[in-house]
This record gives sequence, structure tokens and C-alpha cells, in this order.
Amino acid sequence: MSAFAPTVLAVGVVDERRIAGTAGVHVPWSQLGIAAPGDGRTFRAVFGRSDETFRRLDPASRTLVLAGAAAGLPQVLPAGRAAETGLVVETTLGCLDADLRFAASMTAGMCDGPVFAYTLPSTGLGELALRHGLRGPTVCLSTMAAQRGAALREAALLLATGECDVVVAGLVDVLATPCEGVEAGCRTVLTVLASPRLALPAVAPWPGEDAAAYERLLAAVVG
Repeated sequence: MSAFAPTVLAVGVVDERRIAGTAGVHVPWSQLGIAAPGDGRTFRAVFGRSDETFRRLDPASRTLVLAGAAAGLPQVLPAGRAAETGLVVETTLGCLDADLRFAASMTAGMCDGPVFAYTLPSTGLGELALRHGLRGPTVCLSTMAAQRGAALREAALLLATGECDVVVAGLVDVLATPCEGVEAGCRTVLTVLASPRLALPAVAPWPGEDAAAYERLLAAVVG
């Protein structure tokens, strides 16, 4: 664990139980009457405002956008810092969900063109960055479950070296339909981290960078 401790400004989570975050959102999927990660109407149902392109997003991108909103982006970003804010996300499943959907369309003899754009694990990061003007370093890490915390380590390094003063970091693993050897599931956690140099108030202690860091973070802020 690094001795450098970033300031935790906000947290958002989308999992199989709920959409929740430090922006005051806590909506169980049972209340919405739909399973995670929702459908084209979910963003408006939860946040009461429209997102013009949310309907076309793949499940992984959808959870990133929802988690970002639950964390309070862009309101929580320090004034004038969005354009230099970094984005680091780790994933074990990557774009497997989109890959399977696209492969199924090819097998059926009708290529699903709109899905093809999401057959890169970094596409969801782009969707999040575009919505909030995040133009700093953008990193998508492919990790094994035992390596969990890699995005937090990378974010802390960016902040410690001064490459960024603010980084949105987290994990995304979404699979709507199970495939051989892989169960369906949904878990996305995002946190907004700032350099202690900015002297901003924290919503939770820095959780560290090990495999249990996300659990500690969620326990501290959204339960």
C-alpha cells in the first residue's frame, strides 16, 4: 500500500442490488422494476433528467454513466479541473458482453453495427469522459480478480507524481448473459480522487490499494 493518500471526493456504485452514491442517490433495482443494469429509461427514472444517448449504450458503458451520476459528476469536480481530470478503470470481464452480442449477430447473419463500437473495453471510458469533459490521462486496465485495486494504485500514482490533481477511478464488470465458465453479474464502482495538495474535504478515508479497497470504500459511504 502506498504511503500517499489521495482525498476521496465522491463515490458511485451500480451493482445487482442498487444504484447509489454520495450525491444522495440510493435506488434499488426492485423499486425500478427492472434488473441491473437497466434499460434506456433508467437514467431519467433515477436522476429525473435526460441523457440523449443513454439508450444506445452497452451494459458496461451504461453502468459507468450511472455510477458517475450517482457520484455527482460533474458537480463534485473542482471548478475548472474537468479538462485535466484523469480516468482510470480496471476490468476483468472487459467488453465480453458486447463481444458475445456482436458474435451472436454475426452467427445470425445480420451484423449488429451499433454494438461493434462497444467491442473495445475502453469505449465506456470514452462515454463517461465525453459527458463530463474529462480530458486528462485515460487508462483501461485488464486485470484478474486477485489484482483488484489496480485502478486505485494507478490513480494514486498519477496524483502523487503531479500528472493530475483529480482522477476518476474504479472498476467495471458487467455481463448480462452468462457464457461458458462465466456467470452473469453487474458491479461498477467509481470514486473521484484528488491530490491532498488541493486541500478539499473528503467523504471517506482513502481505502488503500489492495483487493479489498472497494469493499472498504463502499462500506464507508454507501453501505
